[in-house]
Amino acid sequence: MTTDIARIARAALVACGRRLDALGFTPATDGNVSARLDSATLLVTPAGREKGGLEPEDLLVVDLDGHVLEGEGRPSTETPMHLLCYRRRGDVGGVVHAHPPVATAFAAAGVPLDAPVMPEIVLTVGRVPLVPYATPGTEELARSLEPWIDGHDAFLLESHGVLTLGRDVREALHRMERVEHLAKVTLAARLLGGAHALTDAQVVSILGPGAPHRPPAG
Repeated sequence: MTTDIARIARAALVACGRRLDALGFTPATDGNVSARLDSATLLVTPAGREKGGLEPEDLLVVDLDGHVLEGEGRPSTETPMHLLCYRRRGDVGGVVHAHPPVATAFAAAGVPLDAPVMPEIVLTVGRVPLVPYATPGTEELARSLEPWIDGHDAFLLESHGVLTLGRDVREALHRMERVEHLAKVTLAARLLGGAHALTDAQVVSILGPGAPHRPPAG
């Protein structure tokens, strides 16, 4: 596939992998990234590769059943989780899974980041629920995410890591960075006696009356 869309998507995934690596969100070969190419195909990172060292030709094209259509090697073991996101959410064009340290610590402790404590997070990410534990790399993990997928754009995966969605890979990456920032602020606030959650009225003033639970893309 050599269309302009595919070239742009490949460049975006490579840039995302390098950014995640620079931030320390994908130690060793952890994490995976994908992008929607069209209604029937996705671009995904390969299994067992360092995200900071990927080149455009290393990426794989798969269909919505996870079958490899183009590229060498195996797609990420977390591909079923990515496939669920694209099947259920037509607005999703990019998915990022990583292990940012502080947010992953919240996931390991079984503590969600669902309190509205920062206006910027309310507007661009929304509440970050805790998805119950399921074995990584399995269909079980995708099924565990299913009840949450329609109402949120970022998720803590219990004892595992973080998953973020966006209209494109760049937006999903930005949400990953913001979840980690929220985790750091929340942890520091707890050391100072606890964060003060925004009131319902304050949330409405940020999102606007009648706004859906999921925040506008930003």
